[in-house]
Parts: sequence; structure tokens; C-alpha cells
Amino acid sequence: MKIFGSCLCGVVQFQVRSVIDTIYHCHCGLCRKQTGSGFNAASLVEQSHFSWLQGDQQIRQYQKASGFRSAFCSVCGSCVPNQVNQTSWMWIPLGLLDSAITPSKRLNFCVKSKAAWVKSPSTNKHYSELPSFTELKAYFKLD
Repeated sequence: MKIFGSCLCGVVQFQVRSVIDTIYHCHCGLCRKQTGSGFNAASLVEQSHFSWLQGDQQIRQYQKASGFRSAFCSVCGSCVPNQVNQTSWMWIPLGLLDSAITPSKRLNFCVKSKAAWVKSPSTNKHYSELPSFTELKAYFKLD
């Protein structure tokens, strides 16, 4: 299974060589500001299943003192995948996917931070705050 994705201008392109079965919507303030939306729609995959096809030299990063990091295309500004902290996981913004996916599990994170004007998407599980790495590993089948 290969899933392809790209930024708005197409300079940055990547592929995921595994099924994306679990997705999440994060409602925290950082994710809302990063996406300019009511929540961040994303997934996590093992870095070994991810590869850049082109344009990775055009990626720039912004990092807050807290450690929150945002990677983006320097040409069009689209958020692009990035490594989650010092883990072997890659964060994949779902809006970049050019291939269709059919996830069976959907999660909501940081629901207590949700903007008042947002209706949370229907999901299998809601977390008031960010779940622990242990909980995430179970859903995303990560090492």
C-alpha cells in the first residue's frame, strides 16, 4: 500500500508505505493556530514507512520554546509532515494526502481546549487532553 501526499504548490511530495487506519483531530490552541482551522486533522506513521519523494530541501521549521514544532513548505507555506519529537513517528497532516484513505479509528484530542464554535467530529474515543505515548501506541500500532 502506498499513499501519496504533497503540499499546495506540489514542490514537497512524500509517500507513506503503510495503511493509515487511525486518524485524529487535535483541538489544542497550538494546532488551531498552526492550521488556521478549528482542529488539526492528522495521523502518525512509523518513520520507516515514510519517505520524501521531492522537495524536502524546501522545508523550513518553526519551533517554540516548549518544543512544539511546525514544518512547512518554504514556497507555499503548507504544513508538511515532520518527526514527532525524538521518536520514530512521523506526523502526517491529512489535508496533504493525494490518495484516498478509509480509517477505521478516529480520535479527538484536547477536547477541553476546543474552540466554542467547533463541533467535534464523530470519533471512537475522546481525550480531554493529549493522550500519553503509551495510549497512542495502542491506537497507531507504533513501536
